[in-house]
Amino acid sequence: MAGLKIERQQQKRREALEQAMALLEGPPPEAGLITSAELEARFFHDHADLLAGLTEAMERQGLAEAFSAMARHLEEDREAWLRRLALLQAHPGLRARRAELEADYLRILAAHFGRWGAAGTQGERIAEHEAGLALAALRGAERLWVRGGGRPILPVLVQEALAVAWPALYGHARRHPSR
Repeated sequence: MAGLKIERQQQKRREALEQAMALLEGPPPEAGLITSAELEARFFHDHADLLAGLTEAMERQGLAEAFSAMARHLEEDREAWLRRLALLQAHPGLRARRAELEADYLRILAAHFGRWGAAGTQGERIAEHEAGLALAALRGAERLWVRGGGRPILPVLVQEALAVAWPALYGHARRHPSR
């Protein structure tokens, strides 16, 4: 019974998101029918779920697999996510709200890197740098995915982005050969 209730709530949120996207894609006067706060709430209704999923995957499988899982999740509903991300990129208010919400991702990523890093103040700073770099790789892959109209597929773009960023991640955990 609880599963059915959760499914109904998720369906309602998806419908609200669809209505918000339709308003943004319509003529400008229609966009004023809902407030900015309502629009943001609809666009980011799944923020907590995405964050929880990423956190769980990172704890169980590590960063690369967690980002790949997130990419596969977005790819499963490709058309809706491509539309949603394109609208996010085009709408200044939504971009600003997403930037605020990025602090949550940075926090969990920094905690992840902090577990693998050096202790102390310098270790905390490095973990924050690594978190920013990892998130930039993920968001860069999303931008390329939107610009390419879904090609290449997002999991491939995420793997490429991580491959580029990987030498700078977990640097403190690598062993450097003695000379």
